[in-house]
Amino acid sequence: MKSRKEIIFDTLFGTIFLTNIVSIGVVVFMVLNKRYENILPMIGNFGFVEFALIIIISIAWFIIDTSTSDLFNDEHEKFKKMTLLSKENLYSVRKNIGILCTYEKLYIVVTIISVISLIIGIMNFALKTDFMTGGFGLIILGLIGSVIIILKSLYIKLESPNEVTINREEYPQLFKVIDSAIEMTKAPQLDEIYIFDDGNIGVTCILNGFGTNGKNILVIGIKALKVLNEEELKAAIIHELAHIYNEDTKISSEISRRLIRWNEIIYRVDEGDNIIKMILLLPFAKFYIEKLERYLDAMSQTEELLADKEVTKHMSVEIYAKAIAKSRIVGKFLENPYSKLEIRSNDEAPKNYFTILFEEFESEVDKRKEQWINQIKKRISSIYDTHPSFKERMEALGIEDFNYDINFNDQSDDYKKEIDTLIEIKNKQWYKYWSDQWEEVTKEYKEQLEIIKNYEDTDDIEKIMEYGEALEDLGEYEKALDFYKDIASNDKECAIAMYKVGQIMLMNNDEEGIEFIEKSIELDGSFFISAMGIITEYFLDNGMKDKIDEMYEEAK
Repeated sequence: MKSRKEIIFDTLFGTIFLTNIVSIGVVVFMVLNKRYENILPMIGNFGFVEFALIIIISIAWFIIDTSTSDLFNDEHEKFKKMTLLSKENLYSVRKNIGILCTYEKLYIVVTIISVISLIIGIMNFALKTDFMTGGFGLIILGLIGSVIIILKSLYIKLESPNEVTINREEYPQLFKVIDSAIEMTKAPQLDEIYIFDDGNIGVTCILNGFGTNGKNILVIGIKALKVLNEEELKAAIIHELAHIYNEDTKISSEISRRLIRWNEIIYRVDEGDNIIKMILLLPFAKFYIEKLERYLDAMSQTEELLADKEVTKHMSVEIYAKAIAKSRIVGKFLENPYSKLEIRSNDEAPKNYFTILFEEFESEVDKRKEQWINQIKKRISSIYDTHPSFKERMEALGIEDFNYDINFNDQSDDYKKEIDTLIEIKNKQWYKYWSDQWEEVTKEYKEQLEIIKNYEDTDDIEKIMEYGEALEDLGEYEKALDFYKDIASNDKECAIAMYKVGQIMLMNNDEEGIEFIEKSIELDGSFFISAMGIITEYFLDNGMKDKIDEMYEEAK
């Protein structure tokens, strides 16, 4: 079932499109009957009607867009149905995406025709009435400028990322893994390979110009390279190559191009571009982005599971499962609120950031590996997550209970040397980027230290919370929790203290934190939305789907 926005937009746009078709038909009729003198006035009249309809669309959109909407309206159910449809029939969803792309082209063509018709109408009116003024000239120039903006938006030039590019001569062991993955899968050759800062591995297709051609690019996070052995890396790359030959990459790139196009239009309007652009482009941009993002998100988990299945055709399930587990463990390390990796205390940006990071990882993983694995195994995914949970991926791979031994020191010596070389390059690149910004990067950290150093007991709630948040920012969560508990026990009506206690307790996986969160909502309803998110994350982390459903039913 379509939403109110979609019904209004589709109806009005359909009317404009029909008017366009009628106007073209009338012009053709006049040409065939040699009634040339009536052609321009007729085009102008249709232009006024079409532009009036566009203004009505804009007004209708802004009224709907600024109206208060229920958090738990049918958008959630609609997204849920689309996600289920993608699991049952992915190609049906992709067909709808194709229709949506055609919808964009139609809108651009219809808008351009409408604006040109309006320009002709204004000029015809001005010439007939001898009323050509500077105001008319400005309107016409504005309309012509809008047509140019629309035409320019069709062409998008995307730059390759400014990251470390690797080649076959310098990194033979790494390319041996990549070449083997390509040969096993018969996937298209990769045009470029980059090493990024993060822990992910991915593929992207950079479509330039009008999107008729592009380059397949493999990006590998340095953190993934550090923890995966050669076979695990190969399995992860095969998964990414599957996204290319399953056409996931092509479709997501086409959607991304359109998202870039229309987000740029929103940005231009927000920066104060003229009202003509706001009327012609802004409503469609917001409407279109919302639909595109919904489709892109709804397909993602299904595409991931299909790519997982492709890996099992070529590699051992155990090897691939270990690769996924390692990547999730790295994620847990990076999310770890109790990490002692605090580089902001340095007077200058460290020249060996990634070396420090990996040393800290080795120290932490020795202590927390089993804890993290247990947490990873329990978590379930939300339908809004781009990737299925580890548990769901293991079930799809036929692994009922993941109990494989995880070893982070099982790379060959030659392969390890290449990774160490890349770490040194990334260290230099990181330092070059952050060294000039270090004073700004550490400014807030130093301010938080001063707040803690100079804090004195007070009844000023702003000063109290400022101190507590400073402790949190510096990773002193135990001190912050004790501090907030003390405030909450002394003031039973302090909603923010209750909220903070619950937030930190849930972060520590302590279910009693829910009681404090719920109390904060009772005291101050403005915490409701953020509280729902925090509690939902706790239930997801602990595999408590029934609790999530129960909570959302109560919220309705």
